[in-house]
Formats: sequence, structure tokens, C-alpha cells
Amino acid sequence: MGKLQMTILAFIAISCCIHIRRQLQDSDYIKHLFSGNDAGKSRILYLDYVRLIAALFVILVHCLDFSTAGLTAGTKGWVAVQSLSSILLVCNTLFIMNSGALILKGQREGLAAFYYKRFLQVALPFFCYYCIYILLSCQYFNSGFMNGILRALKDMAAGPIDWAPHLWVIYVILSLYILAPFFSVLLRHLTDSMLHGLAVLILLFRCLAVYLPAMGLPLNFELMISPWEGVFLLGYYFSHPISMKYRKAWLGFGMASILFTILCTALRPDYKAILMAEGAPATLFLGASIFLILRSLENRLPKPGMGMNFLIRHSYSILLVHWAVLYFVRERFHINWLSFGTAGSTLLSFLLVLVLSAAAAFLFDQTVVLCVQTLFKRLVQPLRSR
Repeated sequence: MGKLQMTILAFIAISCCIHIRRQLQDSDYIKHLFSGNDAGKSRILYLDYVRLIAALFVILVHCLDFSTAGLTAGTKGWVAVQSLSSILLVCNTLFIMNSGALILKGQREGLAAFYYKRFLQVALPFFCYYCIYILLSCQYFNSGFMNGILRALKDMAAGPIDWAPHLWVIYVILSLYILAPFFSVLLRHLTDSMLHGLAVLILLFRCLAVYLPAMGLPLNFELMISPWEGVFLLGYYFSHPISMKYRKAWLGFGMASILFTILCTALRPDYKAILMAEGAPATLFLGASIFLILRSLENRLPKPGMGMNFLIRHSYSILLVHWAVLYFVRERFHINWLSFGTAGSTLLSFLLVLVLSAAAAFLFDQTVVLCVQTLFKRLVQPLRSR
């Protein structure tokens, strides 16, 4: 038996012991493990829906890209697919807006507690899932185990490797968490009119930064905050009551952005630079409209059932693992547009990747991630108790 198999068995054995111990301490533990336990937590229903939509969109856009890679550029089918793909890329904006809404609005912890919680719940799972892609790349351990670990850590610090391009958004979110406690304090001291003015300025400057170069006017006219920091702050704004006062205007901009996306894809050879830029205005307006539609419908949104709640609770892990699952589905099932058509191959791939990603996320979270988090808590506990 190889080292990898032995490591997997060790994680399974240790995690089983942890689960058994917790079940002995709480007779409902296994039940809550599958169904969730929100007792004592005030969940924000529309943000759960935003998180779920973002997770579904990110899987769908990647399945769509793979299923339609052979389309001829410039055809009506190609324009339709590229337009849909550009619209679905609002998933990245939704993930970051959702993080801003949750973290900036609800942050009341001390710095140490805040960073500890985010490292435990976000950074450690990210590291564990990243190891999957390190192993899949098959390029790190050819020259020895320790050399492979050092090389992998170096590449991980530099950014996502070729095998995990989708992880760039996690690097962005982790960097935003570093400044989140300070942003939270600043935003809470803004009046409603100042907060609305900040949102308008962020969107205005994003329009200038993206659209002026497209019109041949590359003016260096930027805010001091980065595009994704702006999206993060907008998440707080669109979760604030003041944004609902202007929801009709934001919804109008969102609907217009869909039409703009289609026309831009059909008419501009540089449509990717316009529609897929960091903090692209079209995706910001579309993300804002999705946010506000769900907010306005919150009292009428159905409470998530067991399956939907499972996907919401594991949406972060599904985001991390779905790229590896998509590779597995493509290699093993050989789904292509010749056999099932463009729509059929995309839909079938989407369903398979979603189901398998949810299962893989649950199993990996309850074995490898659980063991790493438990070890980290044991190591840090003496320091926190001082």
C-alpha cells in the first residue's frame, strides 16, 4: 500500500474517532451533520439564496465553457453561448458581494477572534482542497517528498496553479478578510446618504476605468481601492436598507446590463476586456439586481429543504472541489455535444458535477478538513486560553 493510500486511511480512521466521540457527547450529532443545525443562529435567508445561486452559476459556466468549446466564433450560437457565459460570470461578483454583506455588516468580534475564525473556517479548508490539485498535477513529488512540499507551498503562495484556475476568487476573498474589520468600523460610521454616495462613486469609477479605454480614452482615473474591494463594499451597501430605496433604478441597470452584454458580445471583438474585467460594471449591476430582487422577496422565499440546505451549507467546499470533479466527469463519462447536443451535454455535465461535488465536499469536509481543523484547534487552544 502506497503512502497516499496510508494517509487517506489515517484521515478516515481519525475522523471516524472524532465523529464517534461527538455522537457520544450529543445524541443528535449525526442527524445535525446531514440536516444542519441552525439553532441559535439568525440566518439571512436571501443571502443563503445568493450563495446558492453563485455556486450553481460557477458550476454551470464551467460546464458550458467545456461543452461549447468547439463552436465557430461569430455564429449566432456562439454569440448566445458567450453572452450566457458572460452573464453567468456574475457568480464571482455574487460570492464577493455576499462575503461583504455577511462580514462587514455582522462583524462585531475582536481582531484576534475574527482572524482565528476565518482562518479556521476559510483558509484551512482552502489549503486542504488545494492539496487535491497539487496531487492531480503530478509534478511536485518527482524529486522527493520534502522538495515537493516546499515547491507546492511556494506555488500556493504565488497564486492558483494551472490545475486550479478557479481558486483565484478565494485568494481575493482571503485578502479582503484581512481588511474587513477595519472596513466594517468605517462603514458603520457613514450616514445613509454618504453610504449611497460611496456606492455610486465605486460604480461610476468602475464604468470610467472599463469603458473609457474601450472608447480609445485610456485615462488613468481610478479610486484608491481595488476593483474587488469595491465589490466587497458594495455587498455591504446592497444589504443595507438605503439600497432598497433605489432598488428600481438598480434593477433597471441590471436589466440593461443583460442587453448590453449580448450586444457587446455580438459587436465587439474585445468583449472579454469589457465584460470580464475585474469589477466589470455589467456584472456589478447584474449582481446588484439579483441581490435586491432576493431581498425584496425574502418574506416570500421558501425556506430551504434538506437538499437545498445541504448545498447552501457546503457551497464553499463545492466551489473548491468542483473543478476536480468536472475533470473527472469529462474524462470518465465522455460527455460531448456530438452525443447529447450543446444544451444536453451542458445540462448533463452540470447535474453530474453538482451531485458529485456535493458528495465529495461532504466526505472531504468530514474527514481531511475535520482532522486538520481539529488539530489546529488543539494547537491553538493553549494560546487562546491565556
